[in-house]
Amino acid sequence: MGQEETSRRYTRPDSSEDTRERLLVAALEQFAERGFYGASIAQIAGELDLTKQALLYYFKRKEDLYAEVLKRIADELLAVTYAGVKEDDSSEQQFEGMIMGIYTSAKERPLQSRVLLRELMDNQRRDAPADKWYLKTWLDSIVDQLDKVESLAWMPTGQKFAAIYQMLAAIEYFVVSGPTLSRMYGKDGFATISDAYTIEIREQVRGLLAATPDS
Repeated sequence: MGQEETSRRYTRPDSSEDTRERLLVAALEQFAERGFYGASIAQIAGELDLTKQALLYYFKRKEDLYAEVLKRIADELLAVTYAGVKEDDSSEQQFEGMIMGIYTSAKERPLQSRVLLRELMDNQRRDAPADKWYLKTWLDSIVDQLDKVESLAWMPTGQKFAAIYQMLAAIEYFVVSGPTLSRMYGKDGFATISDAYTIEIREQVRGLLAATPDS
């Protein structure tokens, strides 16, 4: 799915919809494009033909707006993660469903992936209290699912987290670099790469699930 087509998922709501909601959509776009420090309250408000003061009525600080954008991303990631879990599947199949669901969602929501990578790399909210690290709940849910795989009971939690984080990082980086790869290799070339990458992610998941203490 191309960047232009994907962006339709983030089309701004009609003017009749809540202004706060429209501000959050505009903020997502600006934070994805410019990062926390590059985006400004004035720019975000200007996207909706509002004044800076009007935006500050809804969010007192840029940090508050950014935190709400992150919370929404985390909530949606959590929903997508569990959407890939089928009750009748084995714990191994449920874990695979989680990761592949995250991958599919990331491809459909590149703006979220950009903001997510910036947050994880730049640590924009150094003063955030523990209960405001919204992405932690999402990450913990994936580790919890891997803990249910009996054949991996021997694997330390830290090792499980490292393996999961490596896969998630690969997914998000690939999605964010998609437009560049498409320009480098052309639409058809990138489609071939994307198909192969989907297979690679699935093989990584199954390789983790098949790991043994001696592997």
